[in-house]
Amino acid sequence: MKTLYALVAALFAVSVLTFTARADEPSIPGMKKAPAAAQEALKKYAADAGMKIEKVSAEKHGKVTVYEAELKAAGKADREVAVTADGKVKGEEETVPLDKVPEVVRKAIEANAKGAKIQRVQRIKEDGIITYEAAYVAKGKTSEVEFLEDGKVKPVEK
Repeated sequence: MKTLYALVAALFAVSVLTFTARADEPSIPGMKKAPAAAQEALKKYAADAGMKIEKVSAEKHGKVTVYEAELKAAGKADREVAVTADGKVKGEEETVPLDKVPEVVRKAIEANAKGAKIQRVQRIKEDGIITYEAAYVAKGKTSEVEFLEDGKVKPVEK
């Protein structure tokens, strides 16, 4: 009989610990909408980068649905990562200081400003191709322009 009580107590303790561990996991907005493989890939990417996932959203990259996570950490540049439903990294975005952008791209970004304030620059790597996206603010409105590594404006996708 003592063995039965000990077994019931042990099972109860395990169930309480399991529930407590899950209850302690922070709820990440949008994460539950992503497939399991995408969730695991996003969590691994964030852990490897030493960053925290702020939120997850589903977006279309061409014909492919991706799950994009916004990552933050004290002392690090903001970053975004997009993974496919099966957990493969499709794209990465990282905010970078303008002085860390290659010179030809930096000059193109500055020339394109035309009096607007350069709010931020992001380095984007998608499908192995690197581009730089500049956000400009003029008269209270924000616009974004994406540049190729040679400093030319990236053609708008249709």
